[in-house]
Amino acid sequence: MLTVVEIPQWQGSLSPTAPKLVEGASRLAAMVPQARHVRVDTGDTLAETAARVRRALPQDGFIVTVGGDCGVELEPVAAALRRYGDRLNVVWFDAHGDMNTPATSPSGAFHGMILRTLQGEGPHDLVPSPALRPNQVALAGTRSLDPAEADYIREAGIGGLSGIGDDAVLYIHVDLDVLDGITSVGYPEPGGLSAQALAEAVAVLAARHEIVGLGITEYAPSDPRDEEMLRRLVPELVQLCSASGPWQIERRAANAWPARHLEERDGWLLRHTPDVNRRRSNSALPLTGATPSIPALEAFYAEREVPVTVQVSPAEHHQELDALLAARGYAVAGRTLVMTADTKAVAAAAGDPGEVEYVDDRARWSALFEAVTGNADSMSVIGRIASKAVLLAKDGIGLGTAVSEDGWTGVFCMATHPDRRREGAARAVLAAAARWSEEQGASRLYLQVEEDNIPARALYEGLRFTKSHSYHYRLRV
Repeated sequence: MLTVVEIPQWQGSLSPTAPKLVEGASRLAAMVPQARHVRVDTGDTLAETAARVRRALPQDGFIVTVGGDCGVELEPVAAALRRYGDRLNVVWFDAHGDMNTPATSPSGAFHGMILRTLQGEGPHDLVPSPALRPNQVALAGTRSLDPAEADYIREAGIGGLSGIGDDAVLYIHVDLDVLDGITSVGYPEPGGLSAQALAEAVAVLAARHEIVGLGITEYAPSDPRDEEMLRRLVPELVQLCSASGPWQIERRAANAWPARHLEERDGWLLRHTPDVNRRRSNSALPLTGATPSIPALEAFYAEREVPVTVQVSPAEHHQELDALLAARGYAVAGRTLVMTADTKAVAAAAGDPGEVEYVDDRARWSALFEAVTGNADSMSVIGRIASKAVLLAKDGIGLGTAVSEDGWTGVFCMATHPDRRREGAARAVLAAAARWSEEQGASRLYLQVEEDNIPARALYEGLRFTKSHSYHYRLRV
């Protein structure tokens, strides 16, 4: 679920327009479409407000924090760091460095210390634990630094977007003064990014990384032109960031379950596998941050003389595309949930898997599938899997496959012999998959389940899986 957390804090700023940040927070929250709304009233001190935010932050779903001054980012970033640890990188889109300490700050305003506080140096009652390391910070659009900030950035080796590692997950902070020409901020600076350039930079990040949180701050409404621009920009940023996690899962799933023909073209990931009937192997997936071309889609499948099938994934982020396909006569099929879980949590909840065979030799997989499911129609796909993979077999009555890539393990082809259901085979296979995943250094699991498969969903939920997103297929009829 998408949640917008509104924090109308202005006390961390000394700008003459700071009180307007209260109205700005409310307006930004209203710009986030189709979101649950949580408003956190400010306390008598910044520490009290931070404590209120800590208690109010949802435990799951994608969170968009809107301020207020930049200091509202304290608890959302700290929560992301506690969850993701060393993998978290904070991308700070801001005209200013926000890296003063109480000793170096010319103004004493907390919003100019927030990023340094997140690194462990700040007002003693606001420093989080654990703290960010400098190499977990990337600056973007920064162009106005105090001398002490410039010295610290140089000495700590803090860089820009090019220094982000491939396996990082990102928290995106946007101080609206990063934009060129905006006047509805406390401290506008010339020479910033255009709204289009900011959106394009975030789109590039979302295509490469899972974005786990977004903060938008420092809006002090004064110019209707700024309001008009933000009404376009804010929903776009939210869509790009909130869709990045599902996209990263779908990208990995496409690699883990590879089609024979796979190419990116005109806003699509196009897939076709002539010898397999599964829709996942024979459908188009919209690329994040792109505008998919319907003529290009239909031409691809017409060339192959097969029905046009689109995986609208996740549906909540492709509503316009879904409506367009429906208007063109595409029917709905295969409503599916994608669920994720922490590997350790699944291992703990599932317990001892007992006697489960870990089969690395793929030459044996066909016979094992045949024995449990009665067919082995996915063998041609399995033969193309390039990532580390294993088949997990439980006493000849249940099985599943696990494919690991970039810290994630996908669980596929869960099956139980129809005469041996409710004997615990699926639970044992998932327990073994979690243990194998830990051995591969993968901390997260994902799987797909049809929405109407209530028994399977109950099992997965009991093993600590939660919904990441949903998708369905659109078939041209």
